[in-house]
Amino acid sequence: MRLYVAKLEKRFPSPWEMYSLFLLMGAAIYIPLSYVMWTPAVESPLRYFGYACPLCGGTRAVTALCTGQFMLALKYNPFAIAMFVFLVWGAISFLLLVLPFKKRVVLEASKRQIALFWFLMACILIANWAYVLWSGMYKVPLEF
Repeated sequence: MRLYVAKLEKRFPSPWEMYSLFLLMGAAIYIPLSYVMWTPAVESPLRYFGYACPLCGGTRAVTALCTGQFMLALKYNPFAIAMFVFLVWGAISFLLLVLPFKKRVVLEASKRQIALFWFLMACILIANWAYVLWSGMYKVPLEF
């Protein structure tokens, strides 16, 4: 495994950076807007069957984190907090490294390391889903 900074020919965002930018811009608009006017709830199809999805409570977790309630954010959904950190990293790396300097942090890995990474991510997602179901925090509204 090797981590390095690569020089780029173009300043176009990678798929992860593009996804990060769109998702964070959407959240920056949707979350504050939901406090001042009615907005439709965004729900997982699993909720229609009475189950919580692995990221249930994620919006509340990120909102709690942004308001300085770190422990409450972890109680809502720890995996959502980790995903938020990686999304912020994707957006910041694009805005502060790719756009001005045409450079990108690259992590090179073998096929075996990539397979191990995805296996661990699946295990973490399943463990987080078990935590979400066990804790029941997806039913608890966020209070300020």
